[in-house]
Amino acid sequence: MKLNTKNKKFNFLIILTVVITVIVVCVINLLVDPFDIFKIVKINGFNYEKPCISKQERMTKIPQLKLNKDKIDIIYVGSSKTDWWLDPKYHSKISKENVVAMTLSSSSLQESIIMAYNSILIHPEIKKVYFGLDFFSFSKNFYNTSVNIDKISDVNITKSEILPLVISFDTFKYSIQTISANLKMKNSQNKSNSAPNVIQKRNPNAQHYFKEALKKYKRDYYSDYELNYNAIKDLNDFLDFAKSKNVDVIFFITPTHITDIINIKENGLIDEYWEFKRLLVKNYDLYDLSIINKYNTETISEDMLYFRDSVHASGILGDLFAQSFYIKPNDTVIFINQDNIDRYIEKDKKSLEIYLKNNQTTVNRVREWIK
Repeated sequence: MKLNTKNKKFNFLIILTVVITVIVVCVINLLVDPFDIFKIVKINGFNYEKPCISKQERMTKIPQLKLNKDKIDIIYVGSSKTDWWLDPKYHSKISKENVVAMTLSSSSLQESIIMAYNSILIHPEIKKVYFGLDFFSFSKNFYNTSVNIDKISDVNITKSEILPLVISFDTFKYSIQTISANLKMKNSQNKSNSAPNVIQKRNPNAQHYFKEALKKYKRDYYSDYELNYNAIKDLNDFLDFAKSKNVDVIFFITPTHITDIINIKENGLIDEYWEFKRLLVKNYDLYDLSIINKYNTETISEDMLYFRDSVHASGILGDLFAQSFYIKPNDTVIFINQDNIDRYIEKDKKSLEIYLKNNQTTVNRVREWIK
């Protein structure tokens, strides 16, 4: 009997420990809110900044949207080539409409379409979708294999969406990382406040970031690239859906640095790159943010203003895009259609030829990095 009683006490303690652990994990996940979903509390030095917000974005974006009760006017969809320069607060300020980013890193075209489709179903008041189109996402191999989100079956939040964000040791891991990062940021701010004359470098690791991005894009997207002409059908199906919901869709080709265009050329894909633009223009009038100009030919250095690496524009350039979209067109963006596409492509070809001739050091550096 004594042994049985001891076993019962031991089992009870085990169960109690498990229950308490689960409760503690749930409370910490809810309060820290590493993915900024529940918005219960924000405390400086604890959870005010959300450095882990993109870690599980394919799991968290839709619950975030479902729990967002604000009226949404405009959404942006696309990959990190859109997300990195997009500042929804600034876009909302100058457009005087509520702008929300529904972007996903390394998003395939189908994922962007599904994200836009889901967003309109959840928030039918959406009036415009700005849709970022990437050359890499029109790769036939990438297009057919990279879909990790589904169309929603319920516009309301579901238990299957909430529970992994609350009762999850994976989420708990990100909660701890969020607390740690906020403490470090707070300490860093305290130090910088005591030394206000310290100037922060804009991009001290620029060379490394460019090298890694160039290598990744060659390895993951350009090595076996084949332009997928059938992608237009999926875009047209989405356009029909958007029109049925009275939603305007504005397409744009995402920005890219000249070194990415060199990477494309070195992989024997420059004709496909021009054809990608012609394919789009045959079907849509759209903005081109990748035209060769003074912004995307910026020299790689730690003081770069407009690009973070070979494929990601900075927020500074993103603000200029916003001004062009909502206020007055500027030299960061051109509007292309069937009437002017040949002229702009010829101009880009000439600009590329001149750049290659006058910047052999950069060309050789790109070749070295991607070999």
